[in-house]
Amino acid sequence: MEIQATAWGGDMTSSRIGIIVLAAGQGTRMGRLKQLLPLGDQPLAQRVIDAALAATAGPVVAVLHPAVAAADIPRRPHPCLHPVVNPWPEQGQARSLRLGLRALLQVEPALAAAMIVLADQPFITPGVLADLAGAFARAVKQAATGSAPGGASWPSGAPVAARPFWQGRPGHPVVIGRPLFAGVLALAGDEGARPLLQRYRDRVLGWPAPGPEVTLDVDTWADYLAACRLLKKEEQP
Repeated sequence: MEIQATAWGGDMTSSRIGIIVLAAGQGTRMGRLKQLLPLGDQPLAQRVIDAALAATAGPVVAVLHPAVAAADIPRRPHPCLHPVVNPWPEQGQARSLRLGLRALLQVEPALAAAMIVLADQPFITPGVLADLAGAFARAVKQAATGSAPGGASWPSGAPVAARPFWQGRPGHPVVIGRPLFAGVLALAGDEGARPLLQRYRDRVLGWPAPGPEVTLDVDTWADYLAACRLLKKEEQP
């Protein structure tokens, strides 16, 4: 996933979008760690990590619950994959976001944006991830058209975030542009990036998703059983 550096007149050394996979939740509504639940031949978290790696040549940071890391997830090393254990999962999603973004910036300090992917959305595909990133890239580039060259600042009027919508419902993953990185690093609690998306809602690109997978997550046992049925249906010849 890349945005051309010239899209914002940039002298930026990198223009790639990194991915943060959030897999450190405590699964309080499930009563167990949903990241480890099997779906097909893989745990939920591994399915999502694999989708992220297939979507990009950029860095992917997987923020893991200690028990998820202890279960040998991720199962396979990958040159683009950087696992990070969150030793304080009880402190909420914001802690994982901060850890993930710091890790991404250590790998590639000049990243243009970070895509936040939830490990409980097992039907997210590499194509959806890549297409959402592409839509964000095009919108930034379009806003930069005609801008004065030579600056490294974000283009005036360009979106600073993006999220998918399916039949009017907002979904995940979301893309957070570099102008919001400081805000991400100041987040607290369990709401994740929601406060930032609300604060800058006039500059959030709404992307029409091709299917409902952006709104399908596994929060309850009923969700999990529904996901198992859906996967079985998809695998039928």
